[in-house]
Amino acid sequence: TKDPTFLKRQGANFLSLINDLKRNRKAAAQDLQVSLETIEKIIAGESDIPPGLIQRATEVWPVNRRDFMIMEDDCPEGVLVMRGEASEKSSRIFTRGGADYYEYRDTAMSKVAPFRPEWILELCTVEDNDPKNSSLRWNNGHFMHQFTMFVGPVNFYYIEENQKKVMVANTGDSMYITPFVPHTFATRQRQKGLILALTYGNKLLGDVQQEMSSLGGDIPGQFLLETRSRDAYFASLLQLQMAALSLSAEDLIVQTGLPADRVHRWIKGEAFPTPEEYGRLADRLNVNVYDLMPPDAFDPGVIVSYLSHSKPRRYFNCQIRELASIRYLPYSKALLLDVLEKAETFPFKVPLHQYCYNFGDVSVTLRWDWKGQTREVEVGPNDSVYVKPFVPHSFSPCAAKPASLLSLRIGGKGTGEPQRELSHIGKKNIQRIYQEYSLWYKEE
Repeated sequence: TKDPTFLKRQGANFLSLINDLKRNRKAAAQDLQVSLETIEKIIAGESDIPPGLIQRATEVWPVNRRDFMIMEDDCPEGVLVMRGEASEKSSRIFTRGGADYYEYRDTAMSKVAPFRPEWILELCTVEDNDPKNSSLRWNNGHFMHQFTMFVGPVNFYYIEENQKKVMVANTGDSMYITPFVPHTFATRQRQKGLILALTYGNKLLGDVQQEMSSLGGDIPGQFLLETRSRDAYFASLLQLQMAALSLSAEDLIVQTGLPADRVHRWIKGEAFPTPEEYGRLADRLNVNVYDLMPPDAFDPGVIVSYLSHSKPRRYFNCQIRELASIRYLPYSKALLLDVLEKAETFPFKVPLHQYCYNFGDVSVTLRWDWKGQTREVEVGPNDSVYVKPFVPHSFSPCAAKPASLLSLRIGGKGTGEPQRELSHIGKKNIQRIYQEYSLWYKEE
């Protein structure tokens, strides 16, 4: 690895792991049948973990191999740039139905980031907007959530409620699709049409996927909440909390003093609590009210957004138009930035992972503050950028006319519920969460 912090972080992860297992260095060495010196060097970040040690650990401890694996940081200065020329070299053309259908190119990706951006040129041309056009080749849908912005004349086809539909899109139009929705794209009028797609697994990718896989059978399906209505969704949440406490409806009625008919209707998904009733339920279950709250609305599986419907607003030296988004992914944002003039400050400090693509014909200067030092890089047409969360930065056009950027922002593993948990633990111990440096007790 080229990450200079890798061994130190790996050692901290190893120390955290043996802390969790209530092993000190000596006990860990005995269990793993290695010398104390080997353990000390791993924890100090002076040595990699031998594969044999990991294998032994999985045999004697209730751990998985992946518990020893940490992320590599390939973005040590906060920003990663991929040039358009490098993207072009990654080109590969895939055929469907015996004909060239898509050209794919890589754009800026980081091992730290939770998304997989795609540049896709549509090679299939259609002469109409019929979603049943015989030249179309549909996919089976895929695991990742997908946001897409269109550049040029592109038709987006998708299946919703068993009906094939089409969005006739142009530059700046956008859409979101839920995982596993079958879809396809084509260009119109024999013109160049491409899409900039950001695919990401959100909170399900990785640990959740692995847990569902290991539980197997019909267990994963039992985690699903009822989405036919807000009442039914609330009923699912209430039943979950009651089952977690092995609490009967009768005990809930007695201990809250709530009317029996109300409680039974809630459990059946036939009614919704008042704010006062919500408070009494939350107090008895020892949870926050929001833990029992359903979504305000249920989004469809496909969201289409036309740029003409997005009202522009000024933000420092940029004009911003918001693109397709969905409520149930509150940490996923998509913006079209028109960079109008030189930035005098760092107006952006985004709390999410950010991907930017220059889809216009004017270069921009990206300036950012990294650990007290100002850095800058020119981002030309067809260049793309990844920016870590909370990095102060700015964009300035390199010409006397505006530059156009697509900005996609996605929450990582630390946003949402983990953010609340981190905040409860507090600033005093934040470093020990991600970089443990101490045993859980003081050795005499």
